[in-house]
Amino acid sequence: MDWSRLPAPENVTELASVVGEAEFVLDFGGEVQAVFRLRVCEDLLAEEAAERFFARAEAVDEPGLCGRGIADTPEAAAALCLRDAGVSLRRARGR
Repeated sequence: MDWSRLPAPENVTELASVVGEAEFVLDFGGEVQAVFRLRVCEDLLAEEAAERFFARAEAVDEPGLCGRGIADTPEAAAALCLRDAGVSLRRARGR
């Protein structure tokens, strides 16, 4: 689908298409482990190329644990998100 051909009404404030999804496990040993769902999206209304893609990861069993990343490529957004999820998990477990 060519999303650029979709005329977004003026009251649409956010519009994104899913680029990819994955699940991953972070394991820092001991009790510092969690399964995350990662979704990478393209912001179809982004004005800045540097903010064209965003990623969000949420722990499967603990929705309060999450990671986020915004970048100019889907891979860079996912990498930032993975790092942020690791920081979130370590902080939640006190490490």
